[in-house]
Amino acid sequence: MGTIRRLVVLVSLLLLVSPVPAPAGDGRFELREWGARIGGGIDPTDDVQYYGFHPYAGLALWEPIDRWLTTYRIHGLWIIEPWAAFVADHTGTDQTESFEIGVSPLFFRFTFGDWRLRPLLEFGEGVVYTDLRQHDLGSRGQFTSQLGVGIEFDLGSGRALTMAARYRHMSNASLALPNAGTGTYYGLVGLSFR
Repeated sequence: MGTIRRLVVLVSLLLLVSPVPAPAGDGRFELREWGARIGGGIDPTDDVQYYGFHPYAGLALWEPIDRWLTTYRIHGLWIIEPWAAFVADHTGTDQTESFEIGVSPLFFRFTFGDWRLRPLLEFGEGVVYTDLRQHDLGSRGQFTSQLGVGIEFDLGSGRALTMAARYRHMSNASLALPNAGTGTYYGLVGLSFR
């Protein structure tokens, strides 16, 4: 298990520092923000605990959408967020400690206003491989749908402290049976750089 954790940390760090093509004016992607958050939470139905590391890259949205959002002082980003997490189920007779690794390639964040303390909304879809065995999820490959709200506190010099609460639904989209699914509530805190 130690080798897997080291591999997960190494891959996450490489994704965090890897370059993204720029600028957006010529049709390529533009990196607008990057950062990392740590989080923890629980699936209250099954008492499964979640502790994760979430690095991310925030890319510019399509130029007409970005321009429209800017007129209303909304900062929008297309977020690519890989994550690695330790998942623990210490209830019942089949107690397990396992891991999951995934990525949310279709994730969006909208930060409202240009104040020092700004509200944010984030949502999106992802895929995950989980080693959680006790719950009959039907397969190791799962899909995730996430919705979160939070605040961003401007620290100056292009840095911000972010705190968010998220709900995540995870299931295999009925590609395998059974499709029990899980729902996790968790909090995230981290730094972002623009």
